[in-house]
Amino acid sequence: MTPEHRALIERIRSSAAVVRRAVEAAPPGRFGLAPRAGEWSARETLTHLRDVVVHVYGLRIRRLLYEDAPVFADFDEEGYRPASLARGETIEYLLDTIAGEHEQLARLLQGLPDADWSRQGRHPQFGIMSIEFLARRVGEHAEEHANQIAEATRTP
Repeated sequence: MTPEHRALIERIRSSAAVVRRAVEAAPPGRFGLAPRAGEWSARETLTHLRDVVVHVYGLRIRRLLYEDAPVFADFDEEGYRPASLARGETIEYLLDTIAGEHEQLARLLQGLPDADWSRQGRHPQFGIMSIEFLARRVGEHAEEHANQIAEATRTP
């Protein structure tokens, strides 16, 4: 395994912890507050992160492991997120799902031969996506949203 691939796997694992720390640092009750104008609430951001890591990055990486040159469909996040929010999932459940998916992806990638990191699929709108690209986005995306959660839950 190359040092770059090892670093991507470590970032996947550590970024789940970054999200957990951002959530745990929030003052009590902050996840129940309405968002500022034009922003998502912290709960919406956490729900979005869970949905995307499972239904976008996780699914696409798995398809690349088992299919040759798949075509990736769009994820209807605008339709899915409200349904997820309506289920009333707890913050802890969302965190556990994010951490679990990150750990599963890290384990799947850990044994991947270096040559397979370049396996690619295509999204009709976003173009070519490799396992390496998607693995990088798992960690980046989680860290981006951890920062947004921290901002949304900061005491005004």
